Amino acid sequence: MRYLPTIDLWDSATQAAVLSGSLKLQAGQWVKCGGERLSRYVKTTGRSLWVAHWQGTPAATQARFRDLLSAGK
Repeated sequence: MRYLPTIDLWDSATQAAVLSGSLKLQAGQWVKCGGERLSRYVKTTGRSLWVAHWQGTPAATQARFRDLLSAGK
């Protein structure tokens, strides 16, 4: 599966599409959740979206992403 251009998760129609499964994203997909910094999509539970947001540094953000990946298994 290829990554898509950055997805705007603050758009309610896009959120609904991801939650319903009609728009499938893979872990690591860059997403926009307001603000200027990009976030990384982790997964959906069907009722909520797991996304790693900016943590102050690229290394801290990557660590948070890895932690969420591990927690979601």
